Amino acid sequence: MKSILLVAIGIAAASAILGSLAISAFTPTDNASAQIELEQKCEIIAAQGFKIQVKYSEIDFDKMPKEDADALKYLDDLWISDCVSQMSPQQIVGIAQKVEREYYAGE
Repeated sequence: MKSILLVAIGIAAASAILGSLAISAFTPTDNASAQIELEQKCEIIAAQGFKIQVKYSEIDFDKMPKEDADALKYLDDLWISDCVSQMSPQQIVGIAQKVEREYYAGE
């Protein structure tokens, strides 16, 4: 009788674990949409920073107007903390290339 009870408990536990795994496998996650949102945010950051860099490409950072230098520093900090630290190098390079292409295509 005890062995039958132990087998029944084992089967119930295994069924619960397998059911939980099946449900979690078929439940959509927001990871993909969060990744897309992060990429869009990073494209905006990169585009804004690139515009400032192109505008002052002929002068040193120290000779930029303070407002633009502060904006570039802020965007650089965002880029490092929000993009570089959370994305693969391939994604980062892809975003940078896309921003550059779109910038020069829009001129």
